[in-house]
Amino acid sequence: MNKKNNTSYRSILKATGVFGMMQVFRTLISIISSKFVAVYLGPVGLGLVSLLNNAVNIITAITNFEFLTIATREVALATNSDDNTALNKTVVMLQKMAVFISLFGALISLLFSKTLSNFTFGTPEKQYWFYLLSFYFIITSLSNARMAVLQGVNKIKTLAICNITAAFFIAIGTIIIYYFLRIEGIIWVMLYSSVVLFAVTIYFTRQYSFKITPFKFKEFYASSSPIFKLGFFMSINLILGQLGNFLIKLYLNADGNSLQILGYYEVSTVILINYLGLIFNAMSYDFFPKLSAISMDNDKVKQLVNNQIEMAVIIVTPAIILMYLLAPVIIKLLYTAEFSNSFLILKLGLFSVILKAIVFPLGYIILVKGDRLLFFKQALLGDILNLILSIVLYRYFGLLGLGLATVFNLVFFGIYVYIVVNRHYDFHFFATSKKLLITNLLLGTFAVLIIYSFQSLYVYVFISLLFILSVLYSLKELNHRINLKEFLQEKINRNEKE
Repeated sequence: MNKKNNTSYRSILKATGVFGMMQVFRTLISIISSKFVAVYLGPVGLGLVSLLNNAVNIITAITNFEFLTIATREVALATNSDDNTALNKTVVMLQKMAVFISLFGALISLLFSKTLSNFTFGTPEKQYWFYLLSFYFIITSLSNARMAVLQGVNKIKTLAICNITAAFFIAIGTIIIYYFLRIEGIIWVMLYSSVVLFAVTIYFTRQYSFKITPFKFKEFYASSSPIFKLGFFMSINLILGQLGNFLIKLYLNADGNSLQILGYYEVSTVILINYLGLIFNAMSYDFFPKLSAISMDNDKVKQLVNNQIEMAVIIVTPAIILMYLLAPVIIKLLYTAEFSNSFLILKLGLFSVILKAIVFPLGYIILVKGDRLLFFKQALLGDILNLILSIVLYRYFGLLGLGLATVFNLVFFGIYVYIVVNRHYDFHFFATSKKLLITNLLLGTFAVLIIYSFQSLYVYVFISLLFILSVLYSLKELNHRINLKEFLQEKINRNEKE
């Protein structure tokens, strides 16, 4: 393996390690916070949180233009530019865009507050929640402008510390608010969280100039128009995705009589996305800016994406197999025994995380290429598959069907995306990548078969053995790519010098 490729793997591992530690700290904080929240709110309260979050996400999708993503891309491009003033110009422009977007979101929340309350909760009684959310949209948009700078310049340690700090203070405030206000505290938790994030991002981006220069419409339009156009197409996809999720949750809620089912669904989603999402956080924080910078070179894109997928699968597979042992305990620890049925979704949902580690980086190729039509088709297909598969499979298989839907969704979606990037950008998997992917998918498949074939005692024994096997295999493959002994020795020497 050449030195350049070795460096690429090491860079990916370093970013994953930093964000992995960030995720560990955030998970520990969430364990404490979620336990209190589950006790104070119960399944019904968590169901209401889920519905409100979906309403907020829909408004965000309509008004936000996927600002954090497109802003990160612009900062990454400016950082790699030969123009020394490009970054400062970009930051100033993004700040103006943030102000425009924040006011747009606030206006939509205010004007349609009654409609949103009726649509979300089936009653106008929560209309005032959407009045208050107007402040949430303003504060969040300004925070995103600053977060995009940290992501775009690829300061991974600073970004990780920023996230941990925000998570800590948000958790403390969340516990206190829910203790005193219970379900009525839901809206105040959202406002408090946005204020904390804004304050923390101000501190960690204080070295950058966010001054708003005199507004000149023609100049602003010329510089921001291409960015808004890309964001607009991304927003359409996001709107459809949020509407799809919202319809799924409304279907699961069954006219307000099944908030418990919605609570189970929300818990499984949190575990799959938040607690197993460290590798995907690393992609959005580290991989996406790097891929954006080399997006015009198909050979470099092919190399980086293969490397990222390999490292993702090496790390994710042992973690997923271990989760088959720990998930039932984690659900009770994070929430209460009332949520144990969430594991019925996770039995297959966990396997889908391995598939996501393969498919997720492929989807980024179309995004960084800026091909709006292809990106729209890609996201639309994923949204349609998610909606149809979730509703149909839940109807026939219950909670188990929701887990099955995530697997089928990623299989069909992944095949489509691979065909697209292969045809348009000459992407293909390397031989070493194919071997690695097949082996890890087989390990994940064996874990699913064990869960469904044996009783509890045998499950623990066989899954434990499978976990050990997957760890040994991952270490072997990791050592082949980065030389673990040399890598660790360099880390020790660096720490001693510091």
